[in-house]
Amino acid sequence: MNEMQTKFRVNMLRWFILTFLLCLATSALADSYLYDRNTIRLSDIPKDAPKFEDYPVKSIFKGKVAAPDVRAHPTSRLYRTAIRARAKAGVNFAGHYTLMGWGSQCTSWAIADVKTGRMFYPENFLNSDEVNVADEFYAHGGKSVNYRADSKLLVVIGGINEDPALRGISYFVWEDNKLKRIRFVPRPYLWQ
Repeated sequence: MNEMQTKFRVNMLRWFILTFLLCLATSALADSYLYDRNTIRLSDIPKDAPKFEDYPVKSIFKGKVAAPDVRAHPTSRLYRTAIRARAKAGVNFAGHYTLMGWGSQCTSWAIADVKTGRMFYPENFLNSDEVNVADEFYAHGGKSVNYRADSKLLVVIGGINEDPALRGISYFVWEDNKLKRIRFVPRPYLWQ
């Protein structure tokens, strides 16, 4: 290898190292602008977190979906069009319920029993937000509210009911027509 080839390789190696370091610095800088110490990240999920398989249902309802009762509760009356449309989707939670949300920045939630049409508005989960939740949760189609038709488990990532003390990762189980929180990883807002 001649001297010119050696200089070229050394310069290429320097360029590669500088580019690599610049990318690292840019990534760290972007991360520091986008996130803070209270950002909810994938790494905040406990290794022993409850799993959907731990809370199975006996069966998934396959019958005709009952029309939701939009007269019994003031929220149902106010959002009757959205509720009716979402209820038609059928079972998506805990064997015979439809978990439904509407809104943009702050999502309101309700649960409809597809067998009876009865509506539920759990006090401990009336609405949620995704403030300061890392994008990594959404990279592969993830959501801030996670649930399945074959499980009684509900996982909420972010804020609940606009209460800073309820912000974090919440694990609920649907039992006796109520959401029971079984685990909580708190991540209060930075300004608290």
